[in-house]
Amino acid sequence: MIAMYNLWNTTIDNSTGLYHRIPLLDAQEYSLPGYLVGGPGESAMQEWNDFGLTAAQGGGNDYALIRDGPETYRPSFNAYMVANARAISTVASLAGNDSLAETWSDYADDLYSRMKDMLYSDELNFWIDVVEGSNLRCEGRQLIGYFPYRLDIGTNETKLRGLEAGLTSEHLLTEYGPTTLEQDNPYYTEFKNTTNCCVWNGQSWPFSTSVYLGTLARIARDGLSDVITPAFFSQEMSKYTRTNYKDGVPYTAESHYPTIDMWSGDTTNHSENYLHSTYMDNVFTNFFGVIPSLDDNFVMKPLVPPNSEWSYFMIENLPYHGSLLTLVWDQDGTHYDCGGNNSAGLSLYSNGTLFHHQPHLGPVNATLPFDTATAAQHLASKPQWQNILANPNVPWAGYPNVSTSWCFNPDGDDCLYPAWKMNDGLLWYDTTPDNRWTNNQSYSPYSVLDLRFARPRKISSLSLAVFADSDRGGVVACPEGLRIADGRENQTVAFRQPWTDCVPNALNTVLFSDPARRSGPNTTTATDNEGEGYTLETDHLQVTLSDQLRYTTAISEIQVWAVPELGPRYEAEDGLLGAFIGGFQGKAVGMNGSFEAGGVRLGPGGWVELGNVRTNDGEAGRKEISVIGAGRGTVEVQVNWLSNTTVDFAGNGSRSIEVDMLRGGNVVTIFQTDGMPFIDAIVVGE
Repeated sequence: MIAMYNLWNTTIDNSTGLYHRIPLLDAQEYSLPGYLVGGPGESAMQEWNDFGLTAAQGGGNDYALIRDGPETYRPSFNAYMVANARAISTVASLAGNDSLAETWSDYADDLYSRMKDMLYSDELNFWIDVVEGSNLRCEGRQLIGYFPYRLDIGTNETKLRGLEAGLTSEHLLTEYGPTTLEQDNPYYTEFKNTTNCCVWNGQSWPFSTSVYLGTLARIARDGLSDVITPAFFSQEMSKYTRTNYKDGVPYTAESHYPTIDMWSGDTTNHSENYLHSTYMDNVFTNFFGVIPSLDDNFVMKPLVPPNSEWSYFMIENLPYHGSLLTLVWDQDGTHYDCGGNNSAGLSLYSNGTLFHHQPHLGPVNATLPFDTATAAQHLASKPQWQNILANPNVPWAGYPNVSTSWCFNPDGDDCLYPAWKMNDGLLWYDTTPDNRWTNNQSYSPYSVLDLRFARPRKISSLSLAVFADSDRGGVVACPEGLRIADGRENQTVAFRQPWTDCVPNALNTVLFSDPARRSGPNTTTATDNEGEGYTLETDHLQVTLSDQLRYTTAISEIQVWAVPELGPRYEAEDGLLGAFIGGFQGKAVGMNGSFEAGGVRLGPGGWVELGNVRTNDGEAGRKEISVIGAGRGTVEVQVNWLSNTTVDFAGNGSRSIEVDMLRGGNVVTIFQTDGMPFIDAIVVGE
């Protein structure tokens, strides 16, 4: 946490002690600072359209600066850093390091003091942006001024009154708002003045609205305001829910017009994936009131309006402190059948066992039916499964890989959807996704997919993300049948004909069965082993998919989840090879290493990276690592992207070095610096 925090040190201004970024890099292009310096000579913009005239001719706008904004001290970003410093202090305290906890607590307090001195407007009684260097104060309410309170920063009564003042129809409130810039600001635009997706001088931004709702919830829960009440939160939450619709169905895009029911930033095959804006956090934590804590109590402070239409709801299998919780609100006890436990009111279950009941939907402070520390230890002891088929370097890296005999090429030359799309680590279900493979126009009623790994791995299941568009008139549907085989001996480990439980546009996990235990001619039954399938060890899986009549098949991604092998030996071929990157958006032009003979050979500029490398006891400390290799050459070994240690090879053998390792998983990167070294593995010593 500390190492990651310190990576932001390059953005600190030594004179103010505050962090600065251009608004674009804080995800807010076209925001107030850009307009205040984007005019002639870095003055305030006067007219949006200057027709390309120079400053002498009455123009002179710098549209790139208006878009990106200047380096700016932002209350949002500095609040993040205060909160992160406090989090480090809390974790240090939990670990028993009181001195470190005090250091980071003091740093957080000092940073907050600097924020108050420089980023708070006494005139507005509100947090504002300040341009780095010139210290130009961007006087105007932006929605990011509500961010600090969400992070428990700036919570005194004076600042709370300032938050209340912006909650009017003259300032931030609209039918589909709040607006990102208050409406009485001269730079506010109700309708975008550019086709750029995101114009944050007024448009409604789902992400900022989510943070804003978090602030409202904190205030409303504690009864600190006559303006920001539970009823007001419910009003704003309902408004946000109405905003997140399109054509009558739930939908979240990039930006929304603040006064009309229309998305203003909405691009096909792009915006469909914008449900990242903590909407569900606002439902669970704020509306239903589940407030996480570090102790053995379960706390709820619902903001559901009393006597409302919310006469029932259920949250099922909510992960909490190593347990799965189910929360059931059934006002009259008639809506849900809980196995005969049908009591009117609010019922809380842990792993299916009732541990709290009350007749009303109100605050809860109940003792959990388990010891949190024990539950955490149990959870930590569980294996951390990894998708061993994912390969972000495809198609240039050798393993793991997916291949097929068919590729859709309507032009007769270019393969639009190659097989490597199925293991590139990207998964989405756009209207017409470009990250899928399809057997469209194939000559055969079935397709065979070959999955190959660099070495045999223990595997018990396979997951297929099946794309379909038949419900909207397309020709892609779930496969009619599925067969998975161990490719070495062609032994069937899963068979579905028909594949009746295939779910379109979702991840379908198929558990393997023992080839010797076929349950019937058309199906296999997974081995009953706590929900896990039969385990085989192989470097080759073969997946056969048969099409439904009149339809084709498309797969967005295939995943193979396996328990990682936690040392002390870590095979180099399990690592990620580096790629020569060039061109727009990181287009790879080739690999700088290759898989061969149970390891990797590194070419000029090559590297291989191994993740989740642990000490034998899992604790931090200075440890010995043996780099097993061959060939002639020199490599540098780096742990957690920190200092490098040089290792020379002159033929077969291994070289041992001492490195500092963190508790838990570490990242070891091996860089070629000379020759063509071969890396077999690394071994972590005592």
